[in-house]
Amino acid sequence: MREKLEKNLIRNPDKLALHEEYAAFLRENDDPRAELIELQIAFENPGLAREQRIELETRQRELLDEHGREWLGEVGDFILTRGSAEHPFELRPGCAVQWWRGWVQGLQLDELNRKLSKVLIHTPQMRLLRRLIMTEPVNATCDYLHEWGLLDKIKELDLSFGRIADKGALTLAADRSIRKLDSLDLTGNQITEEGVTEIRKSFPKVQIEDQNPIEIERGDPAEWAKGSDK
Repeated sequence: MREKLEKNLIRNPDKLALHEEYAAFLRENDDPRAELIELQIAFENPGLAREQRIELETRQRELLDEHGREWLGEVGDFILTRGSAEHPFELRPGCAVQWWRGWVQGLQLDELNRKLSKVLIHTPQMRLLRRLIMTEPVNATCDYLHEWGLLDKIKELDLSFGRIADKGALTLAADRSIRKLDSLDLTGNQITEEGVTEIRKSFPKVQIEDQNPIEIERGDPAEWAKGSDK
């Protein structure tokens, strides 16, 4: 039954009723993830009072401290610290998790290698992953994104302000999966007109404006822990 419900969710991730049905099933089986799903659905209510939101955020933090490592699966080995007695669920600097209806919808990573790419593709807990942000640049050739099929899995990719040069841009442009992306940000890399031209052929909507790398300050990753609007 669980596998059937999850397959339905993967096929129709936007359908709220399926998430509610899945949460009900988990609750019947005493799975604490049911509560995470329910409170994150509650986050989506635009009329939620500030006091209620704070209460839900506090409870979410408690749930993540108790069960977050399990809910991340193998990915937790790459992005979590040992934590503290007060907060066992602590993310490495530069990393963040965007939760949505009890699933990992987005990841911000401080590094990406071949092993982690395979984990992101095959770990069951990542089946609804759609957003990937790199706070440190992937290797300049982008081969980890390409060789293991990671671009097949995600819909939104942010590689801005890295060290990607034309070789990496050409690798991305040659990967047919780039056309499946909803958004791609390569701003602030080291891509010349040759690379830009090839990327735009494959993905016309790419954000690729300023190619002079600079240090940037990204938004507070902690905001991701408060739920998301899909």
